[in-house]
Amino acid sequence: MPFRARNHLAVAITVALAACRAPAVALGAPAASDQLLESLAARFGPHDRDARLDALRPRFAKSALVPSKLFHDNSAWTASSGETRTLVLAGHGTPGRYSLVVAGDAPPPLQSADYRRVMRLTHEGDDDYAWNVRDELAVGAITGDQLGAALTALFAAAEHGGDTAAARAALHHDLPRTTAALGRAVSLDTLRLTPNRDGGTAVHLAGTIHADRLTDAFPHLAHYLSHYVSPTGGEILVFDDAKRAWWDATKRGDTWSLDLRVANGNLAPLRGPPDRMPGRLHVRIDAATKTFIFHVGLANLLGDVTVTRAPDEHAFTVTFRKEPDWQLPPLVETMLHAPLARPFQAGGASLTFDLRDGRGQDAPSVIFREYDLTVRESRIMRWLGSLGDAAVEDFRTGAEAEFDRFAGETLSALRADVAQLTRNTGQ
Repeated sequence: MPFRARNHLAVAITVALAACRAPAVALGAPAASDQLLESLAARFGPHDRDARLDALRPRFAKSALVPSKLFHDNSAWTASSGETRTLVLAGHGTPGRYSLVVAGDAPPPLQSADYRRVMRLTHEGDDDYAWNVRDELAVGAITGDQLGAALTALFAAAEHGGDTAAARAALHHDLPRTTAALGRAVSLDTLRLTPNRDGGTAVHLAGTIHADRLTDAFPHLAHYLSHYVSPTGGEILVFDDAKRAWWDATKRGDTWSLDLRVANGNLAPLRGPPDRMPGRLHVRIDAATKTFIFHVGLANLLGDVTVTRAPDEHAFTVTFRKEPDWQLPPLVETMLHAPLARPFQAGGASLTFDLRDGRGQDAPSVIFREYDLTVRESRIMRWLGSLGDAAVEDFRTGAEAEFDRFAGETLSALRADVAQLTRNTGQ
């Protein structure tokens, strides 16, 4: 599944699980939480695109790993300066009435649901090209401290909220619309809360992705999940300098699981005495899939995670500086080495998520996502790009619109549930 779709689904599931009664109350004023969820539903739900953007999207998708031709096409960019090309997109609207357009002069987001993407491509010499992509989404008056308080309330509820049956009942009682909307594609088969002998509570979540449930209402999305998501598996493990694991997420076929531990209203290492999460962590990623007749994947992709905690900013950055172990067809391995090692050289590849509180009267808080990736054009990069072409095209021609509708409906359901919770608690 393209990164954008995986990211949106993760947003929907994570916010849904975090939005039971206590976290919803901790979000503060109802208007702030409503603006946050309205902004997410607008941006990640159905939207219109102008003709120029519609024409550019497939070209950018096909050129991600081999961008030289795109770099030299002036019609693809809104600005050019020396060895750098820039494309700026802007979004604005409300859920169900949202538009994305090419807009070289787009300002930073000024009100809830305003969006801007700035894409830069720099030719660094020979066959090396560096991507820098920055997304900015205004989410209203919500602050990082309020979201932090909601997470603390969620972890405290998991730690002291009672047994597993009570937790599952609370989830369905407090989020009836959200669980119904998500349940069309994802089931939560296991929710287990187990007191840890060293303190706190171990949380185990497990479920299944059900493409078959989507066949009638979302046929293209169901086909996409079956052909591209089901064959994909992997693991994401987060650990610290002392090699203590903090959480572990896995996917095997259509099943997924997440293990974490909470103590004193915070995440804690999975084993040993509870401790405060350090400002520096590490992540190990294994992933594999089957495309056509080829099995491709990677193992031991290691990243360094830096956590930023400031009064008006909450962020984390993952930087990958070590090439993973590649799983590729034998004949392809002869083309490896330098081209696939390039993204991890110099400063490495990085991904940042950042929430900055509004600065100034009536200025909205803004969620930022930014990534940096340098690629070296070669036969192997062209081959890898060709493997992804079919998946991108299948997603773009049918599945994408249905996924946007699914995500928009799920986030709107969450918005309605949180509004009901805040009314019931007298806020």
